[in-house]
Amino acid sequence: MKRSALQKIIGAMGGQSLFLLTNMLSFLIVVKIFTPEEFAAWGFYLSLMALLDGIRQGLIQNGLTRFLIQYPDQEKSLMGSALALHLIFIGILSLLLFVFAAPISTFWNLPEMEALFRYSWLTLLASGSLQTFYSLLFAKGKSRVYFIFNLAYLVGIGMVLLVLLSLGKPGLLELLWGQNAISLLLLAIGLRLSNWFQWGLPTLPWMRKLLAFGKHVAGTNAFSLLFQKADLWMIGFLLDAKSVALFLLATKIIQYIDLPLTSLSQMLYPRFAATGRSQNTNELNLEMARGILLLFVLILPGVLLVLIFSETLILILSTEEYLEAAPLIILLGLASLAKPWGRVFGMALDAMGKPQINMHMLAFSLVVNVAANALFIPIYGVGGAAFATSLSTVLTIGLGQVKIRKYLEILPFDQQLALIKSIITKNLNLKTP
Repeated sequence: MKRSALQKIIGAMGGQSLFLLTNMLSFLIVVKIFTPEEFAAWGFYLSLMALLDGIRQGLIQNGLTRFLIQYPDQEKSLMGSALALHLIFIGILSLLLFVFAAPISTFWNLPEMEALFRYSWLTLLASGSLQTFYSLLFAKGKSRVYFIFNLAYLVGIGMVLLVLLSLGKPGLLELLWGQNAISLLLLAIGLRLSNWFQWGLPTLPWMRKLLAFGKHVAGTNAFSLLFQKADLWMIGFLLDAKSVALFLLATKIIQYIDLPLTSLSQMLYPRFAATGRSQNTNELNLEMARGILLLFVLILPGVLLVLIFSETLILILSTEEYLEAAPLIILLGLASLAKPWGRVFGMALDAMGKPQINMHMLAFSLVVNVAANALFIPIYGVGGAAFATSLSTVLTIGLGQVKIRKYLEILPFDQQLALIKSIITKNLNLKTP
């Protein structure tokens, strides 16, 4: 592996690790000092914000990255058009959530969420804009800058948490304001100091092109995030706050196991986009094999960690009353081993100009997941949700392996493994039998 590529990986992984570590600090405060009802409300709120921001990212960011690579001379118009769509999206969603804050909170019987939804504009504007800034850094190959900003984010949030705790038990709103104030400050500094981006006035043609491409990616992101959150929301509807808390803890730990998927996908996608521009299927298969290998190798240690030390991790992160989450973590961890294939397939479809196919495949995955959760949760409780999600993850990725070959010249599974093996032997200078 070339040194520059290794530096980018380290920057991406290190930066994402710092970002998730920062979020973990907030999570530890919530799980340790708040009631299960407050913990559940916080988790539900963040899960909905993640869904909405994922839709926004798909609507704007993937298309923006792709077009910046294809039309570098149009950067000013592209950036201005993307910014306009970004602000319009946030404005519409914030208004809707403000109006429907009470009904949403009542539906899940979590009144603590109502006050949080009144300030959804803050989360969408601050955290959403910062994530967009990070994506643009990846598009420009600035992984080192990404690492530095996330280090600053960790220090800033740490200071805010220390101040809040020194003043007594903070409320959820204080935590919300503290986190997003740091996000806005970093965003302002980044935009003020950086000379990596060129800004211009938005144009209707580019706004239409971004939406035309992004609508399918947004749908894909929505189905993917609904797939991830469906079990949690169904637990909240069918079971109690304690079950929600157990599952939230399990999924938070799995989020760290899946770190390479979330961090390196932003780095890998521009490579797929460049391959898609050339329409070279041999190069695409090679990039896919490299991507799968890289993600699998990096996700494997985390999976082994939770398989061996699940109860220890729970005691470190929370208290003994959450030990029941251990089997959930093991089931969800095993399913993570299949995710590198699913993530790479999705990026390949988007890069080759077929985001609608990726969206259809994830819609099918969502249906399978909801059906499995509806079947197993009433019978096995929160453990049924973990089993249903794990089963549907492996099943739908396996079926996707078959379906994707109808649209792209992708190698069969056994040939993919052979290609991956050849990459390993070549890079390690091993002799093939």
